[in-house]
Amino acid sequence: MNKDKVNQLLSDLKSARYCCHRIIELNEELEVLEHKMLGLSHFIPELTKEQEKSSKPMPTFHGGYTSPVAMFAEEDRIESEINYYRRRLNECKPIELLSLRDQNILFDLYFHFKNSWDVAEEYGYSKRGMYKHIRSELRKLL
Repeated sequence: MNKDKVNQLLSDLKSARYCCHRIIELNEELEVLEHKMLGLSHFIPELTKEQEKSSKPMPTFHGGYTSPVAMFAEEDRIESEINYYRRRLNECKPIELLSLRDQNILFDLYFHFKNSWDVAEEYGYSKRGMYKHIRSELRKLL
């Protein structure tokens, strides 16, 4: 049972980088949506040089109309997805209880995606010894 918890914690740490990037992307989408909801975004197509010189009126383009209710639903969907990724990141909290050296090993391996041979050499372990040490520390923690 404890082995399963250790494996789950390590897989959560492997996905932490993706979760961070996804939260940033979703926050950007949310900001764009809020500008649309407030009416602050104007997507006006650029005119060509010939069209700018013309004295005749140019056609206007209206973007696809989205109802306010649909925008609120989209905002709720984005916020719930952000909360989902935050919960996944919070599942990695027990790692904060490890020593700083062990935290650095885990971050080098699973967050910065460094080569495991290089990380083991940097911290004075063999590759197998490093993984054995990390798993034993996580078992003690859980």
